[in-house]
Amino acid sequence: MSARGLLHNGDYLKLLTGQTISSIGSAMSSFVFVLLGLAITGSPVQAGLIGTAGALGQTLMSLPGGALADRWNRRRIMIGYSLFGTLLYGSVAVAGWLDVLTLPHLIAVSLLSGAGYVLFVPAEAGALRQIVDPDDISTALAASHGRQNLAALIGAPLGGLLYSIGRVIPVAIDTISYLVMTIMLTTIRHPLPAAKPDGDKHEPMLKAIRSGLTWMFRQPALRTIAVVATILNFAANGTFIVLILSMQQRGVPTPVIGLLETGLGVGGLLGAIAAPKLLSKFSTGKITIASGWITTITFGATAFTTHAAVLIVLPALAIFLLPALNSGLFGYQMLITPDNLQGRAQSAVMFLASSTNPLAPFLGGLLLEGFGSRSALMVFGGLLVIAAVLLTLSRPIRSIPLLSEVSATTAT
Repeated sequence: MSARGLLHNGDYLKLLTGQTISSIGSAMSSFVFVLLGLAITGSPVQAGLIGTAGALGQTLMSLPGGALADRWNRRRIMIGYSLFGTLLYGSVAVAGWLDVLTLPHLIAVSLLSGAGYVLFVPAEAGALRQIVDPDDISTALAASHGRQNLAALIGAPLGGLLYSIGRVIPVAIDTISYLVMTIMLTTIRHPLPAAKPDGDKHEPMLKAIRSGLTWMFRQPALRTIAVVATILNFAANGTFIVLILSMQQRGVPTPVIGLLETGLGVGGLLGAIAAPKLLSKFSTGKITIASGWITTITFGATAFTTHAAVLIVLPALAIFLLPALNSGLFGYQMLITPDNLQGRAQSAVMFLASSTNPLAPFLGGLLLEGFGSRSALMVFGGLLVIAAVLLTLSRPIRSIPLLSEVSATTAT
């Protein structure tokens, strides 16, 4: 597998280009939305409701979004989401220029955008399988992770710079980025229809959601992935929030604390560059287990040092294998999942993996306040050890081969 085939795939390049531009715009908007909320209300608690609304929208729409992506035309879903984003963020930019922007407006946009995003993601995953040859899936997914890390790396600093010039300028640019993605998506030649249902018509929504969850839980590897990803995401998010708060308590300068996120972006971007080669040489099972232990060791080591430079480097090392891990696992899931279940399988794994994320900051703050940073980090480190052990002991995980050797017959 290599990038050579993808470079000659016009529809894939249009999809990647549009998403990259939009991702950078979205990274800027997500950064300045809280700042806008704080400027309007003067309350960090009220401003925090904006992020909560986005997470709530994603949670509520996640499973229905996968079911809809399996019955609606995927190209139309992606174009519809892009147009919707143009209107949503355009309304914020206009309201800001007219000086009539309110906190409820920002909360509503965040809620609706989060709900739309989890409809877009499974539709995009199904479309990617239709556009890209199976041999190039892992490379395409690695490029997607590289896009996300690049956006995270430059989006917040660029958004902050533009915010200092004009508060709604980053949001206005995000509006344009959604419009650019819309244009790129409309030029894709593949019709990207949803797969035909097994029977004459689609199942009712609730039954369709249940069918997707049932199918996913019947796959031993996917079942383990969903459980372990839930633990890993929870522990990693908790570790990160404890690191930020504890560094703040020790009086570490804010720009230095901000380098934590920069380090994550650099580590993820380098990992995305290395992912295609790693996936061509090592089985996804081996990469998954190695990544689990490297994440555990590096995040766990943060409990035993207070040096800011070391604390910045360790998380960056922790996520270096994450693009290869995600590309391998999501590629495996895409390849073994029947086309008519693509959206539901994707959304089921995403829903379970992120279901406990909102609790991580709360528990992290509680442990930090009650027991100190070292104890808090060791608690989350213990959860990471459990996740790594589960991966190591799982025969279905160990048995996941190279993606080039995976076929739909692998599913049970």
